[in-house]
Amino acid sequence: MIRFKNVSLTLGNKQLLDHFNLTISDGEKVVISAPSGAGKSSLLKLLLGFFEAEKGKITFNGLEVKPENMRQIRCQIGYLSQGIDFPNGKVEDVFNEIFQYTVNKNISFSRDILLEKVRELKLSDDILKTNTVNISGGERQRLGWILLMLLDRPILLLDEPTSALDDEMKRYFVDYIKQTDKTVICSSHDSEWQTAPMRIIKNLRS
Repeated sequence: MIRFKNVSLTLGNKQLLDHFNLTISDGEKVVISAPSGAGKSSLLKLLLGFFEAEKGKITFNGLEVKPENMRQIRCQIGYLSQGIDFPNGKVEDVFNEIFQYTVNKNISFSRDILLEKVRELKLSDDILKTNTVNISGGERQRLGWILLMLLDRPILLLDEPTSALDDEMKRYFVDYIKQTDKTVICSSHDSEWQTAPMRIIKNLRS
């Protein structure tokens, strides 16, 4: 369970959250569709420990979100950022490196598994040889999703995860989230996410 209790956050001169409360149960799918600049991305970054709340308390499966707990918390999270900042290098090499990290070494991964996902998401096999700086926004987003699927973390934080995709791909990923038993928090303006069983939050001020 994830809980925000009376959380306040100010960035620059703008107060984004003011005594904000939200409880998310295990397996729940929450879509935040508040207006631009309302703090959707910041909410996700608070959970990841990138920002620190001025007031209030955030708990994650019983652990308080604070520096000494972040390693344990982050290893449970799959995070898809808006920019999807892959390291510079060939796509295949980047994936190989990620799955050599100590936290990921117990995950089954191979070139064949990666290729299967690449083809499933209608990407060319040649993309594995392409440098990450030369891939398009839509390709980058699909590769980010592939990484999330292969990492198979129990919690997914998704920041505008389908913004660069066509309607068919948007529906594909919304259907994937509908069917998963993972806990999901998604920030998105795409209408495809406005569907059951998603819990829609349109206002971060209440």
